[in-house]
Amino acid sequence: MKSKPKKKLVIRINEGTPKERVIGLLDYEKGVFVKEVYGSRHLFRKLDAWGIDAQFFEDVLLPNNFTIRVIDKERDIVYETTAIQMKQHGYYYHFKRFEDWRPQIFLPRKYWERLSKKDFEMREAVITLGL
Repeated sequence: MKSKPKKKLVIRINEGTPKERVIGLLDYEKGVFVKEVYGSRHLFRKLDAWGIDAQFFEDVLLPNNFTIRVIDKERDIVYETTAIQMKQHGYYYHFKRFEDWRPQIFLPRKYWERLSKKDFEMREAVITLGL
């Protein structure tokens, strides 16, 4: 019998290597993948886009149409989209000069819902309370 996935998982890439790193948190119960970023370092300026590891996206997020949430910790802005939206409007790119980076899919910010962290927290509170 196949075991049910844990409710929340820390997602890592390059596991078991010196280049292992955390790319986000997957919440199966809510159907949300959360990635925290620093816009000054992580925004792909050429496309004005946020990126996700392509293999993880194709294997996990897209088949389940997870909500993808990117939190810019510098600007206190929360960006949200769906995996299907990312597939429809995203671009695949591989930074080959960095050997520990795998191909990624990037979605320009114009396709993301954008909320201040305060507005996002208010919306989540309303949803939680069922108002």
